[in-house]
This record gives sequence, structure tokens and C-alpha cells, in this order.
Amino acid sequence: MEEEIENDINQINKVNEFEYGIGTRTAVGVTTNYVDFSVDSNVHYRYKSADDLLSNLDVLAAMIRHHQEHQVPRLETLDAYYKAKNSNILRNRRRKEKDKADHRSSHNFGKVLATFDVGYNTGNPIKIQVNEGKPQDAVDEFNLNNDIDGHNTEIWLDMVKYGRAYEIIHRGKDDEDHIDLSNVFETFVVYDTNVRREPIAAVRYPKTRFGDHGDQMFFQPIVYTADKVVTFDETNLATLELKNPDEQPHEYKEVQITEFAPNRFRMGIYEDVLSLIDLYDAGQSDTANYMTDLNDALLVINGDLDSDKYSTEDVLKQRDANILMLESGTDINGNKTSVTAGYIYKQYDVAGVEAYKDRIRADIHEMSMVPDLTDQNFSSNQSGEAMKHKLFGFEQMTSVKQRLFKKGLIRRYRLLFNLRAGINELSNTELNDIKVTFVPNMPKAILEELKALVEAGAEISQETMLGLASFIDSVKDEMERVAEERPSTPKAPDYPEQFGGGDDDILEEEGTGVDPATDQE
Repeated sequence: MEEEIENDINQINKVNEFEYGIGTRTAVGVTTNYVDFSVDSNVHYRYKSADDLLSNLDVLAAMIRHHQEHQVPRLETLDAYYKAKNSNILRNRRRKEKDKADHRSSHNFGKVLATFDVGYNTGNPIKIQVNEGKPQDAVDEFNLNNDIDGHNTEIWLDMVKYGRAYEIIHRGKDDEDHIDLSNVFETFVVYDTNVRREPIAAVRYPKTRFGDHGDQMFFQPIVYTADKVVTFDETNLATLELKNPDEQPHEYKEVQITEFAPNRFRMGIYEDVLSLIDLYDAGQSDTANYMTDLNDALLVINGDLDSDKYSTEDVLKQRDANILMLESGTDINGNKTSVTAGYIYKQYDVAGVEAYKDRIRADIHEMSMVPDLTDQNFSSNQSGEAMKHKLFGFEQMTSVKQRLFKKGLIRRYRLLFNLRAGINELSNTELNDIKVTFVPNMPKAILEELKALVEAGAEISQETMLGLASFIDSVKDEMERVAEERPSTPKAPDYPEQFGGGDDDILEEEGTGVDPATDQE
């Protein structure tokens, strides 16, 4: 039995042949001073079918243990670098001398890079359009009830941080459809062994209570399949036994947990620049150490001193006081050398060190393809077209993420419509024409566009121009206020009353040439 489980685990670890080289070291016996992840830290779990997996609970338990021991540490490291708790600079020994300054400066480049990516893609709401009428109303209601714009932002953040993100859709006690973020530290999806790699199950094992040691932490395994949810008794890593399964059917017709990934390798936006972040941390820390050590520089007094009277203890006291007294010698003529005093400290190449740190910073942004907003060449006043060229690499990477994210969104609403179809509220065929539109959150060169349109002879309405103003909340209300403030036009004179008496349809009757008073011409 143990041999069979071992073979199953080997199959779990094998994702694709071309992924085997990821994370392996190229030299043997080399002491690494950087963050390194093994292949096991990011494999996809695969099995023949959900029924077979639930029939072999030892394999399922092995998956949970493997996820906790091999995959969670990688996720924790990536989370730490997002929060400026960079493991390399904070844990490794850096100074040989114990009496020297040992500042540890960690920088949250992970947060900077991830925030730019998240804001660019989800700063403007993602638009979801289906067939007009009842299907669109159902989608809009679902999005409104679940604050879907905020949820999409959280999903995208997990995706670019960890290289994976999970959401779970479920029917609440209020008989409403809910969608929530599922913790990446306690969630994974199991795929089948076919070429298309479809999800057959998902596992959550939320923590229920804590023990004194890590292996005594208690959690409750929950397995989601295409037709049921199986909940086991709580257990811990020390024993990890899956007992007393409680099965509850559902109507989603698919696994109700969806996994999002930014690329096929499940790598976040800053994972491949962790070593550069470590170098920048070291450079800034060394600079701070130098400035501190300079204040504690050693004062050397060299002159006509009798060093024989100083004991070893006296010399150590001098060292603690940052003073070193040296006996003067004699020159070639037998004359005593003069008394001198000065500080001993390491010379600092300001220009070289600062150029080195700037180069590392530039490399971080170049390798991650995220522009540096503090770069004068990027943030200075320049045309919108020039800005697009600087974002070209980032947008190529973004197009891949958006395409994969769109697949996850379509699956989200398919699950919703599957459930609604099961309770005769909607037909899942009405989701065929779903459209997902991303609106990049970028500063727009509105002035350039307006000038180009006006010069081309285009006419722009007042309503459109008012809509471009950020300080106007309602264009319609603003136009009504402008109309009210406009002075009224004075009433035009009634010309018919001046010519012809006002009641006639003519201005003046035709004359006869005879004076009515005298009856003479």
C-alpha cells in the first residue's frame, strides 16, 4: 500500500515534462545566498477521477500534507516579500565583526510591482455583458450583492502575488448566491490526467484550532467535487486521518472552486526578481552600516608613548573606546618620529555605490516589465503615445493575464447559471455570448485627443466635454444649472399689432386713393 501511495505522489509531482527544470540548482555544493524554491513548491496535483481519489483517502491525505509542507512555505515567502519582511536580509548573517553596525533594510518592491499591476487591470471595473434582459439582470444583481469589483481586485492581487488565486461560489442561508476569496494557504485544486487538464476536485483545509507545535495545528479537510461537498472530521498534520465523511450534494454541476493563474507556470509578478530585491536590500543596508561605522571610527594616536606599560586588558579597553595608542618609532637617522592622530575608516565610493544601487533598481523594473514611476524619464511630461511605448512590455504580459483571467470569469458565471438552471431560474445556454471587457486604468492624454479632433474639424457637444471633467459628478445636473443661470431672452415685439390692427391677417388694407373725409381723390 505504501509503495502504491508513493507512486501516486510521484504522479502528482509530475506536471509537464518541460516544467521539470524550474527551480533546480545548476551547481552542487554551492552555498546559496538567495531565495530558492524547489519543483515541489509549485506542482499541480493530478489524479484519475474524483471518485477514485475519494476511494483512496491515503492519497488525498498525502496531497494535503505535501501542500502544507512543500507549497505553503513558498507562498509564505512571497507574502513576506510583499510585506517588506524579506527573508534573506532579515535572517542571514551579514557582518563578520560583532561590534560593527548591522542594519537590515528590507524594501517592499513586491508590493510596489503588484500594486501597479492590480491598479492597472482592476482600477476601472471589469465589464461583464451577457444577453439583454433576465440574464443580464441576474449577472448585475449577483455582482452588486457581492461587491464584485472589490472581489476582482482581491483575486487579481492574490494572483500576481502567489501565482495563483482561488474563489468559491456558494448558496447562502439567505438563499442568495455568494462568492468569496479562498485562502491560498489552505486551498488547492486537483486536475485530471487528460491533456486538457480539467478540475475534478478542490480541497480546503481551514484551520480550526492551534496546538503548541506546527504539526499539532488542527484543520478540517473539505473536498469539493462536481456534484457534492465532502466534509471530514478535524485532524492535524501529526496524524492526518480523514474520517467520517459527510456528503452534501450541490447543483453547480462542476467543482465550485475556481483557480486563477497569471501564466501557465503559476509565477507571480515579482517571484523572478527576488534575488535582485535581495541585492538592493544588501546595498542599502551596507550604506547604512557604513554611515554608522563612520561615526564610530577608530581614533589612532601615534607618538612618543611607552607601550610597555599597557597590559592586554588596557588595550582592549582602548579598543572599546574606539581609541588606539601606538608608540612612535625612529627614522633612519635615529630621530624619534612625530606624534600623529587620525581616524581609521573604510573609504566610501559614493558615486560607484549609488550607481550600483540605481542599476539594481532599474533591473528590478526591467526584468519584471513594470515601469518605475519614480524614474524621471518615465514620469516627466510626455505624450500619451510615448507613454504607451514605455508600457509595451508590461502590456504584452498583461494580455496573457487578462486572457487567463477571462477564462476564470466565464467559469464563475457558468457556475452561477448552472445553479440557476437547476432551480429553473435561468438557462445556462443564455451565457454563450458573454463578453468580458478590461478598461486599463491609465492617465489619458485628453488634451492631445481634443486638439487632434478639433484640428480635424470635429464638433464636440457640451455634454461630452463636461463629462471629461473629474470634478463634475452629474453632467445632466450641471447642464440644467447652466441653463437656469443663463439670462432670459427679451420678448420680441408683436409686429402684427403695429401693422393692420392685430386682428387681420394682413399688415395693411389696400388703399383706394380716395380721402374718406372728403370723398375726393
